[in-house]
Amino acid sequence: MKTLLAAIIFVGIAVLLLGVNIFFFHRPFPDGEISTNPEMRKRGIKCAKEEELEMLAKQKGKKVCDGNYSDACASCSLRP
Repeated sequence: MKTLLAAIIFVGIAVLLLGVNIFFFHRPFPDGEISTNPEMRKRGIKCAKEEELEMLAKQKGKKVCDGNYSDACASCSLRP
């Protein structure tokens, strides 16, 4: 019983410490969406759908993406 209580307290403290910026300073949660995150776009990281469209376009000899990731990945940000 002591182990369970210690584990619950430890997990509670961990969640509280990990969420300090969100809970107390009301900072926005980091954006993990590839198509809308500017840091990922700077580093050239693309979503899987965009990479697949580019690969299919290369096979057909066409160009799909002009470097504007938000246009090519607009459908990736839509969640059902």
